[in-house]
Amino acid sequence: MEHRINDAVKLVPIAEDYATAIFKAFDEEVITYLPLDAPTDKIEDTIAFIKHSKEQIENGIDLVWAILLKNEFAGCCGIHGIPSGQPHFGLWIGTKAQGKGVGKAVVHYVLDWGISNLDVEYIKYPVDRRNLKSIQLIHGLGLKKIGQLRD
Repeated sequence: MEHRINDAVKLVPIAEDYATAIFKAFDEEVITYLPLDAPTDKIEDTIAFIKHSKEQIENGIDLVWAILLKNEFAGCCGIHGIPSGQPHFGLWIGTKAQGKGVGKAVVHYVLDWGISNLDVEYIKYPVDRRNLKSIQLIHGLGLKKIGQLRD
């Protein structure tokens, strides 16, 4: 399902059409706060991620979207583990789209939409404590910090 967030930002279901854009955008800077040692150096890994995401969508486990900014690929986001009733939200924005309000618009929209449209108690948004931009975004949206994970 496609979601138009505002005039510039929309979410579209993850698809192989975005494999090259995802592969190119998922770089060292993007993974700084993700639990990865390095970005993949094989586009086949990106294609496998997309295929797995589509399977998870079909099985009702996750929702995964490509984020478009003015119809250009900007990042990915998803709600994962929906059947648990306490899913988590994940987001990454490519370097070129950072600082343009994309993350804030996506977080605000997806969390509100998810709570209103999915059978869940709440949606967790885990953020690395070193990721000051994401922490500022959370505070700016008035979200509540519930706890802290250990390293």
